[in-house]
Amino acid sequence: MKKVIIVLLGVAIVIGGYLIYDQTRFKIDDIVLEFNDIKEIEYGESIDPLSLIKTCSGEVTYQEAPNTNQVGKHEITFVVKEKGLTKQFTYEIEVKDTKAPEIVMTKEKDTLTYGSTFDPQKYIKSVKDPVDGDIEYKKDVKDNDVNYYTYQSDVNTKVPKDYTVQYIAVDKNNNKTEKSLKITVQKQEKEPQTTPSKPNTSSSTYTANPNNKVIVIDPGHQGKGNSAKEAVGPGSSTMKAKVAGGATGVSSRKPESQITLDIGLKLRNELQARGYTVIMTRTSQNVNISNQQRAQVGNKNNAAAVIHLHCDGGASSARGAHTIAIGKDNPYCPQLYKASSSLAQKVISSYTSLTGIKSRGVSYRNDLTGLNWSEVPAIYIEMGFISNSEEDKLLTDSSFQNKCAKGIANGIDQYFK
Repeated sequence: MKKVIIVLLGVAIVIGGYLIYDQTRFKIDDIVLEFNDIKEIEYGESIDPLSLIKTCSGEVTYQEAPNTNQVGKHEITFVVKEKGLTKQFTYEIEVKDTKAPEIVMTKEKDTLTYGSTFDPQKYIKSVKDPVDGDIEYKKDVKDNDVNYYTYQSDVNTKVPKDYTVQYIAVDKNNNKTEKSLKITVQKQEKEPQTTPSKPNTSSSTYTANPNNKVIVIDPGHQGKGNSAKEAVGPGSSTMKAKVAGGATGVSSRKPESQITLDIGLKLRNELQARGYTVIMTRTSQNVNISNQQRAQVGNKNNAAAVIHLHCDGGASSARGAHTIAIGKDNPYCPQLYKASSSLAQKVISSYTSLTGIKSRGVSYRNDLTGLNWSEVPAIYIEMGFISNSEEDKLLTDSSFQNKCAKGIANGIDQYFK
């Protein structure tokens, strides 16, 4: 009996000792890691995962930092070591993109003259996302597209009224920004019922000299426009800007004045090679020559023809080339109608045939200073839309410019046959 009591007492001592030991020894559950209350982080911002920790009972490391350039939930695994034991903790953080792209405009309202060129792109200074940087223009936008900017415009410079152009930018994570441009198109100035001071209002038809091979090439616009006014025609009280600024290529960002000069110089070389005498109104960007003065270059040199080179601007979907001649009822130089119309038809036919650019035919206008002051056959050729990315790329390509020059020269050849 005494032995049994001793055994039982020993067992009790062992069990009690173990219980005391178990309560005092360090266990894995004793490892503690508490987190700060940070559940979200902005897209693109850097983060040190250790900054998420509020308290930790041991030495902590993490396996991988979250990719903050990827929107969504990210799980970070932390490992805490203490007294020879390790324990893992996981923490979930969400990356959110709350910052919309920024549209910076050169101006937010503008007034355009009747019939002038409207280029929506020229009002954009920059479109950027705070993290991803520049956002490019996209013409044809589909439902699921991201990371682009575009615009919605119904501006028609031949319909005077107030318009609103809406610019829309969407970043990679579908944040959207919109900005508006207010455009006012002025009413058309009416021609006064006055008789031009020059005696060229005769209804007699201009007679070309078949031996005259003097061609004047006028590369439209210049390095800097001149908004000072001049009469739209001899004896007219209607005034227009001496030289407009011109359009800008939507893809190339080249000014119209540089494109017309590049093609004009190539056309000069092409015509000279065919035996023509060629006179240029300008051979550089750094000039200040009004549209009236350009017409007078042709007059003073008794040119057989004057070719004014231009590029069109408009909606991004607009495309094609056309020539412009005076109307049959032109009040300033009606005797030039037949010859100018023939020249315009020959040039647009040959130009579009060789270049493959769509033909928009011949337009007849009486509001162009460069034509109204002319005493010799003169036309404008709008060689394509540089507001259209495809035609802009063509018209700024040197080899294609050679085609443009040959196409126009072919039309001039046809005119003299």
